[in-house]
Amino acid sequence: MKKLKIVAIVTLATCIGMFVSCMSAAIDPQKAATELAPITRTATKNSEGVYYCIFVRSFADSDGDGVGDFNGITEKLDYLNDGDDTTTDDLGVTGIWLMPIYDAGSYHGYDVKDYYSVNPDYGTMEDFDAMVAAARERGISVILDITCNHSSVNNQWFLDSMDPDDPHHDWYRWARKGDINCNIDRKIWGHAAWRYATNGWYYAGLFDSCMPDFNLANEDVKKEFSKITKFWLDKGVTGFRFDAVSHVFNAAELRSGESTFPASNEWWSYITDEIESNYADAWNVGECWEATPLRAKYAESLQSLFHFDLGKRISSALKVGNGGQNGIAKLFASAGDAYKEVNPEYIDATFLTNHDQTRFMTLINNPDAAKQKEQMKCAAAIYMTAEGVPFIYYGEEIGMKGANPGDERVRTPFIWNEKSKTSPSWYSEQFGTIDTQNKDTTPLNVQEKDDNSIVEYYKRIIRIKTAYPELYRGRMTPLWTGSKQLTSWLMSDTAEAGVVDPTIASGKTAFVVHNVSNTVVTVDIPKEALAQISGTDLIFSGNGEVSLVGTTLTMPAYSSAIIGELAAVPQVE
Repeated sequence: MKKLKIVAIVTLATCIGMFVSCMSAAIDPQKAATELAPITRTATKNSEGVYYCIFVRSFADSDGDGVGDFNGITEKLDYLNDGDDTTTDDLGVTGIWLMPIYDAGSYHGYDVKDYYSVNPDYGTMEDFDAMVAAARERGISVILDITCNHSSVNNQWFLDSMDPDDPHHDWYRWARKGDINCNIDRKIWGHAAWRYATNGWYYAGLFDSCMPDFNLANEDVKKEFSKITKFWLDKGVTGFRFDAVSHVFNAAELRSGESTFPASNEWWSYITDEIESNYADAWNVGECWEATPLRAKYAESLQSLFHFDLGKRISSALKVGNGGQNGIAKLFASAGDAYKEVNPEYIDATFLTNHDQTRFMTLINNPDAAKQKEQMKCAAAIYMTAEGVPFIYYGEEIGMKGANPGDERVRTPFIWNEKSKTSPSWYSEQFGTIDTQNKDTTPLNVQEKDDNSIVEYYKRIIRIKTAYPELYRGRMTPLWTGSKQLTSWLMSDTAEAGVVDPTIASGKTAFVVHNVSNTVVTVDIPKEALAQISGTDLIFSGNGEVSLVGTTLTMPAYSSAIIGELAAVPQVE
């Protein structure tokens, strides 16, 4: 018996040793630098990491009715992030942005009928709650799209407001013909800004006649939106994506004496203060599709705004194989400087394209499919390694295509497998055709078996982005190598660089380089970079075998490199 016990103890000890050894080996930052491998992801705040935008209707259909739903998202959460750093089969995102999920009048959901209920096409409130809970269990933050500018014409508030004596009348912008304080003949984007209603009045509807605009100067409306945001935050949502930020007090609908930007800024300050007074960790991001100078002004009231038109600039550089004199880096930095001049705690929200724009693969439009794939991967690495929080538009990570005009053409069902291309869906039912733009797009289940696919590359760069504080929290400084085929910059998580919270800064700096051309480029790392980076390890080598010999860097076509100090191997206690 004693002998058996000793053998059992030895065997147990051996197993424990092997387990600890395996656990230690599971996380190897050096391996993750050159291939898809586990790495400890340290981005944990709602305002850190990488987000994934989901159009629920098109993402995942759990019941076979052709419409994506909440249960479909729940079933696919392990694809987005399984919550386990030792695995590599998940994408690795840390947050999701859900396009409108409320009861609405249109397929896209931006005309809300009831802000306190979910779209029945997507499931029940219980399904929504379960999805949010499952996401949070995996460390995935959830932000909701919300339209404060307008509602649906079928919203009960608007229906009530048609009566001039109803308290809701002043919730919307109404005017009569001949009202000297309003110009109801104003046009915007080529159509009427004011719409005639059956009650004989005109209502403001900047975007569409089915979307009447709120009067956000009304105190009751302000209080109602405070209640709405609290309702969803109480359910576990971690923030909001605010639609049409610059239009809430548009000049085309204002009465005499009202202001545009000052009133807009005051409104957004109010709503974000309301949110953050009760939910200090909430993170909100605004859609302000304007030129940088105007967009930057809104940084006074919004900590984050989407960085529009990066996709066009990056695709242009990749098409010609020339980034000029570090033009891409300067584009990022100049916008960042404008934002931070208004708000030093500003956090950029970067993306290639979104639900209103032609998809990036279509923007590139390269007849050479193999080269197009490499350009897509390079573009991903560029915006993922820049300052701020990157947002992936669903399907981007598998190279889905889609051309605007025709917003529905860039909102087609996600291609999980070959069957997804021809299965009946809301898209084929509503528009009478399947999505032919993606007939040659390689489905996810096939790409996941190919180490060189777009999605496997996304998994790699997302893991690097979320593992290194200098990348997910750092500030960006352009630093050119002298080659027009390369774009490059420093990323610094230091107090001197102006990070949002210097008390938790890691003190690390890395040098980021991307080759936007179809040729091999060899350069020396600039002395200014060597003087600031925390090390000369190759943190990331992507899209070809990058070579770093001493301070000489050789980069294959469309490759990317990050040079700094490798993350520490986690210690198993």
